[in-house]
Amino acid sequence: ETDTGMLICMATHGRSGLDRFLLGSVAEKVLRGAANPLLLVRATEEAKSEGAALLKSIIVPLDGSELAESIIPTAAEKAKELGLEVVLFRAHHLPTSAYASDEMYSAVDYDELIGGVRDEATQYLEKKAAEVKKLGVEKVSVVSKEGFAADEIIALGRKNPDSLIAMCSHGRTGVKRWMLGSVTEAVVRHSGDPV
Repeated sequence: ETDTGMLICMATHGRSGLDRFLLGSVAEKVLRGAANPLLLVRATEEAKSEGAALLKSIIVPLDGSELAESIIPTAAEKAKELGLEVVLFRAHHLPTSAYASDEMYSAVDYDELIGGVRDEATQYLEKKAAEVKKLGVEKVSVVSKEGFAADEIIALGRKNPDSLIAMCSHGRTGVKRWMLGSVTEAVVRHSGDPV
């Protein structure tokens, strides 16, 4: 029986490619199997030893689910403790089925559809930002970007390199998890930020 209130802190090599897919890494196995919160930091030659002292913000990716939102109180607590900004992020895109048909589809239709999705994402983030401010965080901002979640989270982290990315994992196991991975695992593999 494990103490799920204990934070596990690990370094990850951040390798990618077929060997990573077949073998995984200790960090990813812990990510899949542990119920504990997990802090992963990429181990590189350039890694700095100052750690949290260099952080400026906590990026919190949200997808509208209660699971994703469950990280908010922890992120807010750490932001207050370390004097960091909280950046709430949501990626948005149109599923192909939303505009695919046998008829010719116009760029205007697409722009209108994506505009509606973007506005909905922004309204959602603004609502969550108000909740984070109620938790006592002074600096809260929102970012919404068209694209796929993992790609855009990694890109935002690269644009803001002194950030901690705080997110939840679905914790699925089995062949489906091995084949498809998850947004969390993709971010852990490819982001240079602590996650």
